[in-house]
Amino acid sequence: MTTYRAILQILKKNKGSLLLGVIIMAVITLFYAGQLTQEAEELTGAKIAILSEDDSVIEKGFVDYLGKQHTIVKLKDTSQKSLDDALYFDEVEYILAIPKNFSEKLTKGESVKLESKTRPATFSQSLVDTTVNNYLNTYLTYQKQMPELTQKELLKKTKTTLSKAGKVHFDSSYHKKKKQNVTGQIYNLLAYGMFLSIFSGYAAVNLAFNREEIRRRNSCSPVSRSKLSRKISIGNLAYAVFCWILFLAFVLFITKGSFNQVMGYFVLNTVSFFAAIVSFSILITSILQNEDAISGINNIFIMGSCFVGGVFVPSEFLPDAVNKIAAFTPTYWFAQNNELIGKTVEFNQSFMDKFMFNSGVLLAFAAAFWVIHLITMRERGSWVLKKAQV
Repeated sequence: MTTYRAILQILKKNKGSLLLGVIIMAVITLFYAGQLTQEAEELTGAKIAILSEDDSVIEKGFVDYLGKQHTIVKLKDTSQKSLDDALYFDEVEYILAIPKNFSEKLTKGESVKLESKTRPATFSQSLVDTTVNNYLNTYLTYQKQMPELTQKELLKKTKTTLSKAGKVHFDSSYHKKKKQNVTGQIYNLLAYGMFLSIFSGYAAVNLAFNREEIRRRNSCSPVSRSKLSRKISIGNLAYAVFCWILFLAFVLFITKGSFNQVMGYFVLNTVSFFAAIVSFSILITSILQNEDAISGINNIFIMGSCFVGGVFVPSEFLPDAVNKIAAFTPTYWFAQNNELIGKTVEFNQSFMDKFMFNSGVLLAFAAAFWVIHLITMRERGSWVLKKAQV
């Protein structure tokens, strides 16, 4: 019991760094939690930005129609970075580019391909695409069937036809998918909060017991080295399990999760990620003996993997090169599984194959970290033995 009390005292002494991940996660989680209660019963327009290089009567009629169906947002800066920022910070949901030859092609009766960019995991793309296609197809149909009409008459008939509106209601699967998607984003935050808390706990305990004076004092105690190491491992694992339960309970409370199939998959995913976290923490804290190096792991690897792995910034916004680099971290595969669960309504075989593959990668990370730990401990033990013989 003395060893366990010592571990508890070490954790209490470092409670500031251990609570850092909890506080940051709680603040961000409360922001996401507000989206769980937003359930619009009726179809509403999207916030769109229009970048037009055409200046014609047809273009003005087209933009005017879009403005009645959606909310047009004017952006002061149209650079690529500013457009990406506008999408990320929800200033707009859809960006539409109208080329120079827009009216020219329509006048000739040719179809026009418009480029667009949308926020990921939203209904805006289908919604605005449908609006755009309705207008263009209606105009081209009238032009083909009534070639004698002037451009002004074509625009008038198109406007009259499309002025007839109706109400569209979402079915229950849309609301279910929307809630699951937000829930998946909240579970993603465990990649920072839970990872940081568990790793910091392992680091605090192992650094304390590996100090030279403490190690020499323990070598003189009646407790064998292997028994002491086993007690420290059990104490660390108990702390890690406590963190997992605490974070999971917090997420379940925020998301008001019910015990169903969806929650089961989310929990299974956290278990796989938990195994990778514990193995990583054991490996790194057994190798590094410097407190500054441990802080570097917290600030660079854990936080960095959250940025490139799709936790803080959705992977859809990141270049392919960044996603490929992120694939070498367990955080990426944890986020991929949460995103998969969040977007799935029907849990069929295709879902199971993807889920099992992502979970298998997480467990492979855990196994790899553990094997490397065993090898390093074996090498260190051989080195200590040789030194003692000398």
